[in-house]
Formats: sequence, C-alpha cells, structure tokens
Amino acid sequence: MRIYTETLEGVTVIQNSFIDQYMPHANGEFVKVYLYLLRCANTKRELSLSSIADVFEHTEKDIQRALTYWEKQKLLRMKLSSDGTVVSVTFSDPLVSSSTDDTADEQNIREPGPPKEQGYTVSGTSAARTPSTVPSRERIAAVCQQQEIRQLFFVAEQYLQHPLTSSEQQELVYYYDTLQFSVDLIEYLLEYCISKGSGSIHYMRKVALSWAEAGISTVLQAKQESNLYNKNYFTVMNAFGIKGRNPAPAEQDIMARWFGEWGFSVDLVLEACKRTIQKTHEPSFSYANRILKDWHKSKVSSLEDVRRLDLQHQESKKKAEQSKASDQPARSSGNRFNNFSQREYDYSQLEKQLLNQ
Repeated sequence: MRIYTETLEGVTVIQNSFIDQYMPHANGEFVKVYLYLLRCANTKRELSLSSIADVFEHTEKDIQRALTYWEKQKLLRMKLSSDGTVVSVTFSDPLVSSSTDDTADEQNIREPGPPKEQGYTVSGTSAARTPSTVPSRERIAAVCQQQEIRQLFFVAEQYLQHPLTSSEQQELVYYYDTLQFSVDLIEYLLEYCISKGSGSIHYMRKVALSWAEAGISTVLQAKQESNLYNKNYFTVMNAFGIKGRNPAPAEQDIMARWFGEWGFSVDLVLEACKRTIQKTHEPSFSYANRILKDWHKSKVSSLEDVRRLDLQHQESKKKAEQSKASDQPARSSGNRFNNFSQREYDYSQLEKQLLNQ
C-alpha cells in the first residue's frame, strides 16, 4: 500500500484543536500512534499494521486499539472488508470533527461532516466499533437545558466538591449523549471514581470507556463489573501477602491494565506474582508488571503458553552456554614439567657420537 498527502514533505501539520480538545484526554501511546501516522502520510513508503507495531514495540492489537480510539473521536475513518479486516484509514480534520452538523436534530447523536482526507492504507487487523464524538459547545448548551442534566450537574458538584468546569460539563454530556449512559449510571460512575480516590476527568473517562466497551448500560451491570475487579484485586493482594489495607490508586491502575487492557486471567496474574516473590522475596507490582508486559508482547494467553516460553528460554540459555564453552581455549595442564616444550632426540646418532670419541 502507498501513503500519500498533498502537504509539503518535511512538514507534519497538527491542528491546534487536536492539542486543545483531544490530546489531553487521550492515552499517551495513542497520541504517539496518531502523530506517527500523520508523519507517515508525508511519505510514499509502504505501511502495514505490523510495521507500525514494530516501531513502538507493541502488538498489532495495541495499534488496532489506538486506531479504534481515534475513530471513536472521529479523527479518522477505517474502511473494513467483509470479514472485518481494516483495509484503509483516512484522516479527518479535527476542526471538522468537532464543529460540523451543529444543526442536526438535538435529540440525536450528532453525525460528523464530510472529512478532509489524507489517505493511506493500513492492512492486517480487525476492529471493534464504539460510537463516540466530542460534543460541540452548541450541543452541550442544548443538552444542558434538560432538567435531568441540570440535576446531574448538581449531583456531580456534590461529589467533586466544587463547581463544574466547562470541561467537566462536556465530559458528563459526552457520557450521556454519546456513550448513551443513563443519568443513574453516570451518578454511579462519579460515586465509583470518588470511592477509588480519584475525581479527575482522565480517570473518569478511562472507566467510562471501559464500561462502554464491555457493553455496560445499567448500574447493576457496573456494580457486577466492579465487584469482579475488586475480587481480582484482593486476590492479587493476598498472593503478595498484603493484608489489612485496600490497594493504592497506583496499584489499582496497574492491576486494571493486567485484567482489562491486557486481558490476563487470574491464574496468569497469580503466576506472575508467584515468580515475583521467588525472585525478589518481597511484593513488587513493578516487577510483576515487567513479567506480564513480556507475556503480553509474546501473546501469552494461558499457563501452557508460559511453560512453552520457559522451555524456549531454557533451550536458548543452554545453547548460549554451549557456544561459550566451545569458544574458550582448552586449559593447560597443571603439571609444570609438562608445560615445557618436549625435545625430540635421535638416540642412534647420539650413540655413534659417543663411540667415536
């Protein structure tokens, strides 16, 4: 596939609207992928999903997740084949994505206008879709006229203990209008995030998107999901021998990555905890995270995969030791006499010389 653009080579143009509206809320890895793709649009070289993954030392699934995120933000469009494989990606203008079709029916999700295209093709993956768009100021103003939204803002201010900023109002409208969360579910989202010690917009959006991707639409479903994660978290804490306290926010973020983003089972996480204790003799979330990160890169999905990796590591180690041993020179004998060069004599000639004397 070819990458092309009508802009000058050597220049990658980033809209201020992307920096102001989209970048602050996005995962840092997603931002890097987005900027890299923009950079690639200024070249004519071939591009594939695997080549992008190699650049960032990610899996193709990680790149797929980034592409899906930016499609949710209406900053790019993916064209899919009949089997769900991505065959092309087209950039949209952030200004167009956030401002077009403001005259659409205010009771419906606003549809994006026709994008300004920077086209190139990316192949080799499948993608899930979750509808998402950043509400415009006009849309926020329209939704805010609804009585239940004004009540939601009031409840949110009680939870957050300060008047809502425009960004916080935009987030709540995003959950209600785009993710199609009910007011009750958004109130529980606020309660859940505050109970975890964080009322930040970034953390709240991270939880909201995870619920949306899991198909959660009711408070009961959210509570069931939360209870499952809490059970897994305390299982890990017990495996580390940590008792008598709740996991810290940083520890929760790490475990959320293990169970959510990387999709590991409890058995695999517990195996990583076991190996951590055996190696460090103390609980270490960072060490366990390194183990699981390596497993994630190796696409480990079961304990059998772990055993397979262990065997491969042992074979590689054995071959390395054998190679090292063969490269070393043979050791000399410890006998000092044998260390001298041995002389060879012609005893018949010596006997003749003695008889002639």
